[in-house]
This record gives sequence, C-alpha cells and structure tokens, in this order.
Amino acid sequence: MEKVGTVVKTFQDRAVVQCSYRCDATCTFCPVAGIFMSKDEPLELEALNPAGARVGEVVRIEMDSASSLAAYGLAYGIPVVGLITGAVIGALLSRRMPRLETLFVAGMGILGAAAGLFYAVRKGRNFKATSVITKIYLAGVGGAVQKGRCDKI
Repeated sequence: MEKVGTVVKTFQDRAVVQCSYRCDATCTFCPVAGIFMSKDEPLELEALNPAGARVGEVVRIEMDSASSLAAYGLAYGIPVVGLITGAVIGALLSRRMPRLETLFVAGMGILGAAAGLFYAVRKGRNFKATSVITKIYLAGVGGAVQKGRCDKI
C-alpha cells in the first residue's frame, strides 16, 4: 500500500504524515474499508523517515509487506476462521437433531463470522502498521495535499 500525504511533525528518525482516509483506488473495492475509520477522519501515519522529509513537504509513504499481510489477515482471516469454527460447532450441535443440520451449520457459521468480524474491528482500530517515507515530491511546500486529496503523484 502506498499513499501520498503531507508531513505534519518530525522527530528523530520518524515523521507523522497526514492524508485523508480512503484517498485512493486501492481501498475502494474493499467492503470492510469503512469499518475501521470514518471516511472524513484524517489519517495520520507515523512512518520511518530515511528520506529526511521536513514538516510541510509532500511525501510518498509505503507500508512494508509484513504489515500489509498482517492487515489482510486481520481484516479477512479472522472472520473466515470464525465462519469455519462456527460451522464446525453447528455441525457438532446438529448431531442430536439431524433434520436441522443445515440450520445449525448455517446459523452458527454466520454467528462465528460475525464474532470474528467484531474481533477484527476491535483489534483493527489499534493496528499500527510500519510505514516508510520513500520519496519527497514537493519539498518545502506546506499544505500541498488538501482535505479529500491524497492521490498518487
């Protein structure tokens, strides 16, 4: 994942970069993208700053692949595990009433997926990805990325 934003604060080897959430096409297809943050809330990412960006500069940040994989696992993996676990529990519960097997399996699968999604949302709000500033686009220009704009340059 890569985003473009404005540096709002720097300290030691890190910088805080601000842009709008859901600002590019990479997240628009995802059905759970809006769950983790509101759409109008500015997104502030803390990123490693090997490029030496300063406050007010427009930069490109990229999330490392390990953080990206962890985010996908959190958003999709946990609900799928909940779905499968719920379906297995439903199958075990239906042994006493075989005529209701489909109802038990489907119902417990849905409950398991909902529980997994609830857990993922709670954990996702505190998820901190490791991002790195990889390029400085506009050096010394403050406020170049306006609210609602965060396009790839």
